[in-house]
This record gives sequence, C-alpha cells and structure tokens, in this order.
Amino acid sequence: MDDLRVVELVECTAAELARVVRAREASPSEVVEAHLRQIDRVNPGLNAIVTLRGDEALEDARRVEGEVREGVELPLAGVPFTVKDLIATGGVRTTAGTPFLKDFVPRGDATAVARLRRAGAILLGKTNCPEWGMFGYTRNSLFGETRNPVGPVTPGGSSGGEAAAIAAHCSPLGLGTDFGGSVRWPAHCTGIFALRPTAGRVPSTGQLPAPSMEEPFLPNEVTLQGRVQVVGPLARSIEDLELALRMIEGPDGLDPFVAGTPLVRVDDIAVERAAVWDGPASPDVRADVVATVWDAAEALDSAGVDVGAVHRKELERAVTLYSELRDTDRLQDVRRLVHGREHEVGDDVREAITSAEEFERLHPDLDTAPLWEERDRIRAAFVSFLDRYSILLMPVATVPPYPLDGPPPVVDGHEQGMWDVLAPCRLISLLGVPALSVPFGTSAHGLPIGVQVVGRPFREDEVLAAGRILAEAAGRRSSRTARSGVGG
Repeated sequence: MDDLRVVELVECTAAELARVVRAREASPSEVVEAHLRQIDRVNPGLNAIVTLRGDEALEDARRVEGEVREGVELPLAGVPFTVKDLIATGGVRTTAGTPFLKDFVPRGDATAVARLRRAGAILLGKTNCPEWGMFGYTRNSLFGETRNPVGPVTPGGSSGGEAAAIAAHCSPLGLGTDFGGSVRWPAHCTGIFALRPTAGRVPSTGQLPAPSMEEPFLPNEVTLQGRVQVVGPLARSIEDLELALRMIEGPDGLDPFVAGTPLVRVDDIAVERAAVWDGPASPDVRADVVATVWDAAEALDSAGVDVGAVHRKELERAVTLYSELRDTDRLQDVRRLVHGREHEVGDDVREAITSAEEFERLHPDLDTAPLWEERDRIRAAFVSFLDRYSILLMPVATVPPYPLDGPPPVVDGHEQGMWDVLAPCRLISLLGVPALSVPFGTSAHGLPIGVQVVGRPFREDEVLAAGRILAEAAGRRSSRTARSGVGG
C-alpha cells in the first residue's frame, strides 16, 4: 500500500470507512493496515496508544472480510477503534494507568466494547489515561505522558490518550469514560467531537474503578462516580458519534442504572429553541471561550433556531455541589482495590488517598442525603428549564488547552487549578444529562476551543442535531478561511 492510499484511508470517518468496506472499495485488512502504519508513524511522538494489538487486529480484519463477503450485516464493518485503558478488553491488557494493574488482562470485554466488535469494528489497542482516570491530565508512572497532536499543550484527561489518537488519525473512533468531563475536556483540547451520553443510556459494565476486581466490573450504586460516570464515544464527526451510540446503548442486564429508552434518528430532529449561557461566574471563563460560545449561538440563529440568553442560578450551585458530593465518595473503590498495596500506585494517587482518609476522619458520620436531595432539586429545575429550551450552549472549560509544563492558567487575574478549569463540565455531569463537545473556534494562538451542547435526559438526538448544525457552520467557516488564505 502506498503512502497516498494510507492517507486516503486514515482521513476517512468511521461511517465512510464502513461504507467503502461494504461496497468492497477497500478491504478491512487494508483499512487496518493503513491505521497501523499511521500509528507507527506518529504514536512514538504522541504516546497515545499504550497497548497495540496489530497482528490480532489484522486477524480480526480477515474474519470481518469473510463476513462481509457472506452478506452479514455489520454497521461498523472493518472500522478500527481504540479504547481508553480504564475499559475492559477481553484478552488485552487493561491497566487503568496504574502499576497496580500493569499485567492485568480481563477475561471479557466491557459491554460497549463487545457491542462495537459485534457490529464489525476492529479493536486496534488501548489508549493512555491518568492513573485510575482520576485527573484532568494524561500521564502516569506506568506509561508516561501523552502529548497533544495540535501542539505543546495538554491533551486533557482523563481520556486524553483516546482524544490524541483520534485527532492524529491513528483511529477514527474511540471509547472513553466521563465522570467530570473526561471525554469533553480532551475533545476540547484536541479539536475533535465527544459525547457524554445521559447517565443510564450506555451500560457502564466493564469500566474501572469498580467495587471489586471480580468480572464483570459493575458500577458502585452508592457513589457519585458510580451513578454519573458514563462510557461515551469520541470521533471526528457527528455522524460517527451517532453511529457508535446506536451500537453501544441500551440495557445489558448487568448495569442496574441503564434504561431502555429508544434513540431517535438525528435526521428526524429539528432543533427549534436553544439557550446560551456564558458559564459559571466562579470560576471565571476566559473571554475567547465565551466569544466562541456566542459565535456558536449565532450559527444556530442563522440556521433558524430561536436562541435566547439565560442565567441559571441553580447551575452556579451545581459547581460546588459536585465537589461536595465527590468528596463524600472518599475514593472508596480505589482504596478498597489497593488496600495493603498502596506502594503499587503513583504518588498523586497516594496523595489523593491520604486526603480522602483525612476527610473520612474529620467527617466520620456524614449524612449525604441532604446533598443528594439538593442535587435532585437542582436537576428537576434544570430539566424543567430544558422543556422550554431543549438545548443549552455553554463552555466546555474555562480556558483553551494550556501548556503541558507551564504555570496554571490565569483568568481575570485569578490562577485556576485543574478542577476550576473543568467546572463547566463537572456541573453538567452532576445532573446526568447528555452533553456534546463540538470544536468551533480557536484561540489567538490557534489552539482549539470547543462548545458544550447540553440537552434533555435521553435526548441525545437533539444534542447531536444541534451539534451537526454547528459542525456544518464550522466547516463552512474553515472553507472560507482557506479560500481567503489562498487568494491572499
């Protein structure tokens, strides 16, 4: 295969690859080989993919090729995909980025992984994440740091390896997890698309951390993480997100939180009303990020959507309530798993465990019920608001991606920590509603800025329909800029 053919195939979206495979214009083996060559070319500089199953992927490709010849219906026929290293992959090392699990190989796939593979998708490998997915960056003591293909800035986290791999065309499609922004923040940093589904849309079966290492891994039913962390897709197109979501959604008989609510086709949706919000007053959102949100609002307005500005007081409180509820989790799953072997985890995790133990010592009999009741009241008020405006546009994060090794970002004279930056994501996670990160602007330094599209529970169709309007508007704007550059 020559280099031009490699470029042609790795620049395709997942939906395009499935179409060309089904039309016999490319074989699954050819598609996988092209992506393996791309990985060989760029991954040494990115450190995005940490476990590669090259020979096994080619073997899978030959099997899928036979099924295509036999007329088996495979919506993702021959489409390569990658998976965050927090998510179980049967027979493939799954480390959660921790030395504690450096040699762990699950017996079975997470539900979402198994469903993609049954649809004809081919697993290429696992992508880097911070240890146990606990942080908003992507580095660990086991594999080191992942770099961003857009420049010397953070790729975000905790699905930063997945976002970097997709942005660098090592993979057209991937699975990540999102607790407090872990698919949306990396997508914002790398200029790709990512969807956080409604909590209860996609089974969380098979993701870590879990209450025990007994398979299949099931979510903790009493913690904030167990109740709001979701598995979600990352890709370079809205169409791919919808395609992946259709494959992975729905009950599996294992995750007790998953509902059987049908997903409406995005093509059948017309977005009529949307609200726009600058984001929380504290921590502050940088002016260029806010401007990008308003540019997106203008694009919806130009498409005939009725757009109005709002300020939601309950969302301001959700910023701090998320942190208060997360503190009550006390890292109980990680602490239970590594008990007696704390020396096998990294320094940052040990520090977090120490802080959780101190919180527990200071609040031994903490009653969390009032916090959950407040969360339910806030969620009810927000969902009622979304019955009037089915879509809310807001920032993904307070700033664009910032330098890997530089000082913390400063907004309006105030230094922001990692959790400050992720405040717009975290408050939406608390409410369990669907949210999409759409690349829509750039900073003065050319760094990507995403817009967060938030919708009603189990109405990912509306969220994706709004995202498609924005993606098309961004594409037209890029085309005009390119023509202007050529003309100048």
